[in-house]
Amino acid sequence: MPSYQFLVKRSDLAECLVEAVPVPEIAPGETLLRVDRFALTANNITYGVAGDALGYWQFFPAEGEWGRIPVWGIGTVVASNAEGITAGERYYGYFPMAGHLVVTPGHARPHGFADQAAHRQELAPVYNQYARMTEALGFQPRHDNHQMIYRPLFTTSFVLDDYFDDNDCFGAGQIVLASASSKTAFGTAFMLRDRPQKVIGLTSQTNRAFVERLGLYDQVMTYDEVTALDASAPTAYVDMSGNRGVLAAVHHHFEENLVNSCSVGITHHEAREGADPKSLPGARPTMFFAPSQIQKRHKEWGPAGFQQQLGVAWQAFLDEVDDWVDIVESPTPDRLGEVYATVLNGPSPDKAYVLKY
Repeated sequence: MPSYQFLVKRSDLAECLVEAVPVPEIAPGETLLRVDRFALTANNITYGVAGDALGYWQFFPAEGEWGRIPVWGIGTVVASNAEGITAGERYYGYFPMAGHLVVTPGHARPHGFADQAAHRQELAPVYNQYARMTEALGFQPRHDNHQMIYRPLFTTSFVLDDYFDDNDCFGAGQIVLASASSKTAFGTAFMLRDRPQKVIGLTSQTNRAFVERLGLYDQVMTYDEVTALDASAPTAYVDMSGNRGVLAAVHHHFEENLVNSCSVGITHHEAREGADPKSLPGARPTMFFAPSQIQKRHKEWGPAGFQQQLGVAWQAFLDEVDDWVDIVESPTPDRLGEVYATVLNGPSPDKAYVLKY
């Protein structure tokens, strides 16, 4: 069957198209993966919004004004000219929204490989890893969808919790998470719930009931209730929303008692206008880049030690997450544009989306 690719205009993420394309051919040293399924979440929209600033457009380059937003997915090897990679094997990793991906496997080992394609070598290594999916390596088929939807987001949640622990929570007595209904936010709240700090979720009125039902936050407030929070307590702010108006309100409310302000996501990509973050009172807002904390812990704990600790937390999260969110599967490319528009415009927080080829 023919392949396809999904393109978005880099300057206007709402403009997109699906193109039928030939199945790629491979050269010596290359492998062809069929993209069997992938998750589409607000995290992927963040990749598009921050594509130029953080290099996300460079993973799967497109021509002209178009771009390919990366997604986390599962692919099957359909042809391989690379040593150690066999047709029929399944791999989890970073893919374009497309029918196929050509990679240049390097350092192939029983657990997987790194893509050595030249255009990816200056990018964060964590995104170039492809994990071989077998039950012996810890991949349970019943959790394929969970792996794609939650694993990258929960990894960010895990290292955010570790980042705060690593820095003694910057002296904060409470942590405020904006866009509290987002998967990365409630994963972070899940990790923080055993910490002594009070965890507060900021959300919209529409999503408030969902956030309260999670039972992960000590307090749930809407965005227009920021001024009702205790401004006398040293506070850390974790911004999953990217909403400049909410950011300014938080900084002006807590002022010097805002001891840390880190940006993680951009779920409110339509609300990026506002005061320059550098001009706000309190701790200067900084971008939290999960791969940096991961690399730090790889050096200190070793990769196996990091994965062991992450694995324990991940299993605990899996035991509960299906009580909160339903997974919706749709065929791609037929429904891809529709699902993409839903995610771009703000999906219901109790739904998660998987596209199947």
